[in-house]
Amino acid sequence: METQFARGTPTGLGVYAKALTHALAGRSDVEVVELHDPRFDVWRFDRRVYWDQIRAPQLAAAAQVQVVHFTGGTLPLRPPHPCVLTVHDMAWLRGAVQGRSYSRMYFGALQRRLVRHADAIATDTAVVRDEILSLLQLPQTQVSVCGCGVDGAWFGLVRRVAEPPYLLYVGTVEERKDLITAVRALAQLPDVRLVSAGPQTGYAARVRAAAESAGVGERVTLQGFVDEATLRALYSSAIALIFPSRYEGFGLPALQALAAGLPVVASDLPVLREVLGDWALFAPPGDARAFAQCVRSIMEGGPRIEKQTMGGRVHAERMQWPEVADRLVQLYRSVTEPS
Repeated sequence: METQFARGTPTGLGVYAKALTHALAGRSDVEVVELHDPRFDVWRFDRRVYWDQIRAPQLAAAAQVQVVHFTGGTLPLRPPHPCVLTVHDMAWLRGAVQGRSYSRMYFGALQRRLVRHADAIATDTAVVRDEILSLLQLPQTQVSVCGCGVDGAWFGLVRRVAEPPYLLYVGTVEERKDLITAVRALAQLPDVRLVSAGPQTGYAARVRAAAESAGVGERVTLQGFVDEATLRALYSSAIALIFPSRYEGFGLPALQALAAGLPVVASDLPVLREVLGDWALFAPPGDARAFAQCVRSIMEGGPRIEKQTMGGRVHAERMQWPEVADRLVQLYRSVTEPS
């Protein structure tokens, strides 16, 4: 299984690869061989292409395994067979990620063709499955919803809200995540701070400029990538997680928040409704006023918020990594065992 994305400054791809490897390794019916190279990370375009097209195929050939699972949404030009590919979202094809022309060509146009060569495609949500089937014109039998999970450690967090309170944003600071909407909501919430934890792109400069323009520059902190211990500490003392994204394939930070007993305010997207159910407050994407009103409701508290928080934990308990591993093992068998 491809686990290279768990190295360097891992985003959601790395969380997925690491957690899934751990869940599979705890089973007696499957042996996991990790495909990784500790000498470099893949968070630069040229290194990513080298990994996809040269190093990963080399490691897969040397491993001599029954099935290769590519976890990062991309395939080599000549993939080994049988292989399973996890496609987390259709961000490149939906135009949700801009990037440079060569990135759009590689992750969009080229991979659109290569994805078809996977023996089976796993994805995290039914919403993304439908996008894959529509955009790639694939047979329904080729794409399976295997889900994404939350680590059990999130359920053990002890919550104590910091003073002054802060909203937490977790994820890459990029345009499709729309952190500027969170900044504009913050301008309507006196005495509240906003803390962002996640890798930064050039969009971060626009976020800082928006914060200064809104008069909340001193109340916005972009911490960049943080380690796991720091991240858990941020969840434990935030007033709420704010998740204003305009496009998602799953929304793992929001599910982690439910598991931790942290109230969530999220964009009203079909995929986030699927993942979070009725256990978050939703606001229209880009509507800073509505986001601010949701945060006020959380700060006021009351039976509704308490019920959502308790129900969110129960909901998240049904979405853990062992269940994801179960579904993937079934998928591995479907491509390796004769029908």
